Amino acid sequence: MFPVMNSASKINGIAFCVMLGLMFLYSLPAVVDFSKTQNSAQSLELFLDGKLLRKFEQSYDKGIFIRDPSVKLWASTQYLLFKEGARGVIMGESGWLYTNQEYLVPNDLRHNLDNQVDKIAAVQALLKQHNKQLILMPIPMKVDIYAAHTRYAPDPRANGLYDQFSEALQARDVRVNNLREAFVAQHQTTELFLKTDTHWSPAGAQLAAREVARQNPQLVGDQPYVSTLVEEKAVKGDLMNYLQFDPRLAPDLFVPIQIPLYETTNPAQQVSEDNLFGEKAQHIALVGSSYSKIDDWNFVGFLKEALQNDLVTVAVEARGPFQAMDDFTRSDLLSNPDIQTVIWEFPLRTVLAQRAGDKSWQAAQPQTF
Repeated sequence: MFPVMNSASKINGIAFCVMLGLMFLYSLPAVVDFSKTQNSAQSLELFLDGKLLRKFEQSYDKGIFIRDPSVKLWASTQYLLFKEGARGVIMGESGWLYTNQEYLVPNDLRHNLDNQVDKIAAVQALLKQHNKQLILMPIPMKVDIYAAHTRYAPDPRANGLYDQFSEALQARDVRVNNLREAFVAQHQTTELFLKTDTHWSPAGAQLAAREVARQNPQLVGDQPYVSTLVEEKAVKGDLMNYLQFDPRLAPDLFVPIQIPLYETTNPAQQVSEDNLFGEKAQHIALVGSSYSKIDDWNFVGFLKEALQNDLVTVAVEARGPFQAMDDFTRSDLLSNPDIQTVIWEFPLRTVLAQRAGDKSWQAAQPQTF
């Protein structure tokens, strides 16, 4: 039998009322601050469908004074017991971290893959109507290239996903720029992905650019772009955001990584009438995700150097490759007759993260693309 409290003392009642009063007073500033950030018209709509309450709960939760110590305590306990980080990261050996997006394989993987191939084929048809050629460049998954550093084997259903995706695209007459073979060949001698980040390293970006030029010699021009090492930069890595435990438990994990920063220029470019009164026509467009958007990787610069050609770039961060292509096709670039080739940088893990039935092309979930 469990103990049953038959009566409560007056002291307990007073203490409970005092606690409620204190919590009410503590919450008032949070309520006032939250109300100042809300638009009255939108707030009514959010209130009616229950979203306003959830929004306030999230805001209130972040402001609780014991939140951060509690999160760190729980994360530290989780790391000590299971050697795990927060949801979103999979910890590997020797300080290697992987995004859980590369481990989460949907049950309807084949349908997911076919659904995305259909969308890519539709993009190609649209570009073809505007006299543009599409070259799709799938970026292999980090967990595939550096599987030797993982603690947990990826889902076997994802084995061979790169080749399956490439073959399905080629069956629809989509030109594919294969990066995986070059990455597998060089991954032991060159760190092509950052250990603590979801993205490739500058070396990986440079290798990808050279593969585009090697497999598409018709795109190589005669503009002498050169990439020069300008400095080094300490980066934390986006996957470190999921390590919320006390750094003293694993100090080596929290040491920033030094990466080289490059600058790409055209030494032969001089001030001329074309530069002053009109831009020189660009025949190549790069559409991509954060692999192209983030300057630290210098993929845009390396691609200019490898192709010896200038190009126009449409890239977005944390929204996925479909959002970038949406932006391109809705812009004036689609109808620009000068652009003849569109290179689409496409992280392969999009095939896992994108769910069939999404209202838009990009997945409506947090992305690290």
